[in-house]
Amino acid sequence: MTNAASTNPEPLDLLPLPEDVVVLSSSAQTGTPREMVLVALEERLKAQKLDWNIGPSLDLPNPERLLSMNQFAVQLLTSGFTADVINVPLSHWHRSGAAPQLLLAARVDEESQVVHIPGLLTGMEFQQWIRSQPAGQNLRPQDELEVPFSLFKGGIERLLTLVQLLKPEAINRKGIEPAASLQTSAASVLDWLSGQLDEALQALGGSLVPATAGSFRSSVGSPDNALAVLAIPLGLEDGQLRSGNAAQTCIERFRLLLMPTGSDQPEQLLLRLVPELEGDLLPDALTLKAHQGDWHQTKTSQMNTALELIFSVSEQVIEVAVSFPDSTEIVLPPLKLSQ
Repeated sequence: MTNAASTNPEPLDLLPLPEDVVVLSSSAQTGTPREMVLVALEERLKAQKLDWNIGPSLDLPNPERLLSMNQFAVQLLTSGFTADVINVPLSHWHRSGAAPQLLLAARVDEESQVVHIPGLLTGMEFQQWIRSQPAGQNLRPQDELEVPFSLFKGGIERLLTLVQLLKPEAINRKGIEPAASLQTSAASVLDWLSGQLDEALQALGGSLVPATAGSFRSSVGSPDNALAVLAIPLGLEDGQLRSGNAAQTCIERFRLLLMPTGSDQPEQLLLRLVPELEGDLLPDALTLKAHQGDWHQTKTSQMNTALELIFSVSEQVIEVAVSFPDSTEIVLPPLKLSQ
């Protein structure tokens, strides 16, 4: 007589389990996938002697509620164990000032009582990914987005590290901007000359550096006719691009420099991607790309010391992105070079 279980094995019987899976004890009181993940998180907190409460205490099992971990707002997402994508409800992301700071993804097998946490995304990383998607500017609160599991990196360790080391105010709670503002807002390069910087560029960690600073000019090859220098810190962590504060902890760090050049008014915009340390090389396959109307330019690193693109003054905005294979792109707001 043939055993049906042996001829038609469950999916988990066919797949090697990741090393960091959590197998819940038979005594654990679990019900829904969300409750299983909460038990796994609490077990890990106890194992590392972290005295954190996971809230909200009165409605913790409700999948529509955000978690509170050490004062961070966390959106917990669950899926089946063999899924390649996970659904992200967007209702919380249309509440400016109350959006999640972290998205935590978990795969769950209810029958085997197994939980795996591949990793998380910060709110900024999630919104950067949204901006890189074709439908990213027409999202409604009732929508859900399918996000690839490959974007969630770092496992539970990244969650514990971020929540331990960062203060809650280090990650903002801005929601998704209305489609109209996303489509029409462009950062004016002319503002940089008077020390003003667009909020979207500040969110990426951008800061203005005096174009006349001699040590900085020599380290990045700033041209003599640079009218301003905008520097955005970037990095690579587990194959994912990071910007701003998140880039500072990366082993591989580099900077995107944007320099309007000319005599009195900008005539060109120079884009330069350089390593954080002079003499280092950029990661292989790192790409700088931009377009102005129909004019497209792309440079990809083959262990280069710098990547450079140049655009001239035009009524058309310049759209810039930095990409790396299998990573969310870093996308800048449209840049307006003309008056």
